[in-house]
Amino acid sequence: LNLMAEMVRQEVSDSIQAFSARDQVQASETVAAEDLVNASERIIDELIVQAIVLHQPVATDCRHLIAALRIAKDLERIGDYAVNIANHSTTLDVLELTGEEQRVIDMGHAVHTMLQEVIEAFVDQDIVMAQRVREQDVAVDELFTKIFADLLHINSQHAHLSSACTHLLFIARSMERIGDLVTDIAEEVLYIV
Repeated sequence: LNLMAEMVRQEVSDSIQAFSARDQVQASETVAAEDLVNASERIIDELIVQAIVLHQPVATDCRHLIAALRIAKDLERIGDYAVNIANHSTTLDVLELTGEEQRVIDMGHAVHTMLQEVIEAFVDQDIVMAQRVREQDVAVDELFTKIFADLLHINSQHAHLSSACTHLLFIARSMERIGDLVTDIAEEVLYIV
């Protein structure tokens, strides 16, 4: 699970970097990395089911296994959103700037920091850090709401930017969803501990 978490963290980092630098090659590499993340989730699922069936774990161990199963699913979905960011970045590369790009990049960095911290909280079984990650999601949600409103305004005032606004909105929405999934992982850490 730790290896999968690190792969997903790198995938999110690469997707944000691809968006920030308007780097189509890095965006393509991010999309390609998703196959490994998906395979990792399938392997983790199989191992957990085997452990439950063959070893009939007691309450504490069962709690860890169930949480790991949920975390693996959340990580896989985070990877899916990283791919969405990379795909929309590829399209944005040829479109005119809207002026909202930096705020979306800032949002991406905030979400990536949350992901790094929740992985650390999981590894260290640190409930204080897990709680802090949950609290950070409020700021990400507020930033998404502001970006959403501003992009709608730009879209209504500048019709030639409508396509760029749409793709930026999809990227910001993917980042907001990553924040929600990271929060879910933080809650699993609290459940385990």
